[in-house]
Amino acid sequence: MPKRHYTNPWRRRTSMVATTAWNGLGIMNVAFETLHPRFATMRDYLAGLQGDRRRMPQRADLDPHAFRALLPFINLIDVVLHNDTVRFRFRLVGTAQSEAAQLNYIGRFVDDVVDPASRPRVLDDLTRVVATCRPHYGRYGMPFPGRGFIDSERVFYPMSTDDRMVDCILALHHYPDLDLAQRQPPQGEWQLSAWRQAAAER
Repeated sequence: MPKRHYTNPWRRRTSMVATTAWNGLGIMNVAFETLHPRFATMRDYLAGLQGDRRRMPQRADLDPHAFRALLPFINLIDVVLHNDTVRFRFRLVGTAQSEAAQLNYIGRFVDDVVDPASRPRVLDDLTRVVATCRPHYGRYGMPFPGRGFIDSERVFYPMSTDDRMVDCILALHHYPDLDLAQRQPPQGEWQLSAWRQAAAER
């Protein structure tokens, strides 16, 4: 059977918005003012958690009530040392994420479930967050079986227990061309409790 070759229609669109800027230290700053407001909302919430004494918030401090409307678009990704290699494993996956991918990938590694066409870019973004301890923005089409490319933008936010090494990454997504938000049911109290418990577990 011949291989399927995807043509990414969003490659030419990513330059339309100035989403990052160099800070002179070799690190890219996310230009939140150019993005969907949800990304700045999450930035401000996490900044409140870390306060003035920490560089990064802790995963255990997350309160899903504070960002209830964003839960369908959030993944929590653990940073795992596996056979002397850093890997990334999905701890929690938002309902909009599962719907877009048509797959439940909780507990699975990114390099096992992300389509090969996008895997290098996703892994590079996650690795940059670990290396810099700073948020990182990405926008590119994600190929899904039977659906072609879906325009997808996301910000990866670092979190750390010891405030030295990134041990979890909060990934917040936005799909400009999909009306996923209108189809997401309200998050009930049991769902919020389950989310909080899973986020707090070691």
